[in-house]
Amino acid sequence: MRFPRTPRREFLKTAAGSALLSLAPAGPAVAANDRISVAFVGVGTMGTDNLRAAMAQQGVAISAICDVYQPHLERAVALARRNNHQPQEIADFREVLANPSIDAVCVSTPDHWHPYITVEACKAGKDVYVEKPACVSIDDGWPMVDAARKHARVVQAGTWQRSGQHFQKACELVRNGSIGKVTMCKTWIYSNQPQAGIGNPANSPVPPGLNWDLWQGPAPARPFNPNRFGVYPNAYSYFRFFWDYAGGQLTDSGVHMLDIVQMAFQERMPLAATALGGKFWFQDDTETPDTLQVTYEYPGFLATWEHRSNNTEATKSRLMGVSFHGTLGTVYVDRTLCRLTPEAGSGIPPFEMARVSDPHLLHWANFIDCVRTRKRPNSDIETCVRSSATSILGNVSYRSKLRTDWDEARRTVAQPEARRLLAPHSRPEWALKPS
Repeated sequence: MRFPRTPRREFLKTAAGSALLSLAPAGPAVAANDRISVAFVGVGTMGTDNLRAAMAQQGVAISAICDVYQPHLERAVALARRNNHQPQEIADFREVLANPSIDAVCVSTPDHWHPYITVEACKAGKDVYVEKPACVSIDDGWPMVDAARKHARVVQAGTWQRSGQHFQKACELVRNGSIGKVTMCKTWIYSNQPQAGIGNPANSPVPPGLNWDLWQGPAPARPFNPNRFGVYPNAYSYFRFFWDYAGGQLTDSGVHMLDIVQMAFQERMPLAATALGGKFWFQDDTETPDTLQVTYEYPGFLATWEHRSNNTEATKSRLMGVSFHGTLGTVYVDRTLCRLTPEAGSGIPPFEMARVSDPHLLHWANFIDCVRTRKRPNSDIETCVRSSATSILGNVSYRSKLRTDWDEARRTVAQPEARRLLAPHSRPEWALKPS
């Protein structure tokens, strides 16, 4: 069955209205005819994708590329030069931040570096595009928001689905009551991978061209291990599965899906989180769970996150998504489509909308526009800190084996024994400094 599509003009008007709006920060706008000088810090898989997206924008000059791993640095610089940019080749991000000619910085480092570099970039007067999750520990997230506000910086987070027109439409259908009262939302990602996982390699010498100490940065100092580094051209970034640097599937993929739930419900955070799971499949040295279910209690509804690593339900082609379950119907959305399925007897029509344009490119277009106009971007850092904190709450519940109740006023959990998991364990030289 084919479903009616919203006319393009009507949809674009609706999508524009549903984008996150707020007062523009103070500070001079970049003139429309001026090129915006952008530097890239971290150019692994996602950093390279961001570099390509930035080069697709009008009026952007790639002025510097920075990475602690020389092979990545050389590869990204070569890519930029093939596209008629002439970036500086830099090994230490502090040189990027000290350069007054750079207008904006893209931070696509491993997750544990996001807060420090973002805060220091804001202090240096630069706008920031920072990858998700915003932070690894909840307490490191709020200083990112404070720095953006104090220094009047545009800080766009990499939760790029907020710029996707079909994601915006899904949130609109939920918000405007099209599917009635919603009492349950579900989010998930599934995969089916070999049980050996990423293996159990021994610690080894640091490979040529890698500044391992700077790569670790705020994280505890540890011997080099190929899996802890895990940033290779033909593999998913393994560092995501070690608590020192990230939070596993929940903060990597779950943050995208839970972010859409919170976008649909005006950015409310959950009241509580309860998680169960474990390493039930992989026989490797990863630390984060390969199988996990988290239930979040929000005001008036529940939301769940689920991931597993040994099953995709062979007939399922869409492996990561969100569903909103209301009294009149269900809205399903993933990276390719938005679909409304009515409940029997509801009288509402079915609806389906395919992805219109690449949301990642739209997200970068939104960021560049906001650098010029000083508007708040679609994924303003505060929304991503809240979505990241929601994801981290699930991990805190899993690791503490406790229901965690969120105290919004104090930005902590009610359970004292779980609070240690909210705080960063940074090496002193890389602890966040007041902005």
